[in-house]
Amino acid sequence: MEISLYIWMLIFVLLTFLLTYFYMKKELNTEISNKEKVILELSELQQQQNFFIQKMIHEMNTPLNSIELNLGTLSKECNLHNLEMIKGSARILATIYDDIAFVARKEKLCYPIEWIDLSDFIADRILYFHSISFVKELVIELDTDDEYQILMSRTELQRLIDNNISNAIKYTMELGKIITITLQKYEQGIQLSFKDQGIGMSEEEKDKIFEVYYRASNNQKGLGLGMSIINDICTEHHIQIDVQSLKGLGSTFIYQIPQEIIRQTYTKQ
Repeated sequence: MEISLYIWMLIFVLLTFLLTYFYMKKELNTEISNKEKVILELSELQQQQNFFIQKMIHEMNTPLNSIELNLGTLSKECNLHNLEMIKGSARILATIYDDIAFVARKEKLCYPIEWIDLSDFIADRILYFHSISFVKELVIELDTDDEYQILMSRTELQRLIDNNISNAIKYTMELGKIITITLQKYEQGIQLSFKDQGIGMSEEEKDKIFEVYYRASNNQKGLGLGMSIINDICTEHHIQIDVQSLKGLGSTFIYQIPQEIIRQTYTKQ
């Protein structure tokens, strides 16, 4: 009798275990199925988002090229100030476009690296932003102690330079101020700095500037992509970033570029 009772107890425990197992397995399979559906939906949304971004990039590029090509014709009909305002607006839009395109393509494209003359490249980008700085009566100065080359892709270097110049112009509200770009040697490589006389930042703002979509002022144009792009590029190339800023007095962005991707091409006497 006792043996029979013991056997029935074992059977009961075994059945309870099996029922619990199959119930939990069913629940787990249901949960897995639901998660797979969510993942599939997210994947479809991601594909749609990528398609939208690629389509937007393509659609933006066409009118931008048209604007740039037809500015020459307008120069005969517009006064210089109005023409530079049109050019400046087109350049601002082009910079935003380039940021979006860079973010959208960076996972898919491998940009070729090459040795680039830094002074010439920066001077060319200063000229590119002349229309915007002209309207605000800003002076952009380039001060270099020597000639250097950097080993980087032109696309990445352009994003780094353009976003710094664009921000310096954007956040300098007073007319007639000076933006200084300095290129000089330091112990472990070279130091590239961008100094403006703009609105400056608080410590709290400084801590947030490298966050995606963050903008120091909601009154300014832009998507808040520029500094996060710069941060990603600098991280990839082991470039150290130092931000010095005082509210109301301006900001200085300092980039310490390691010797490994720098070579000196000319020594000033």
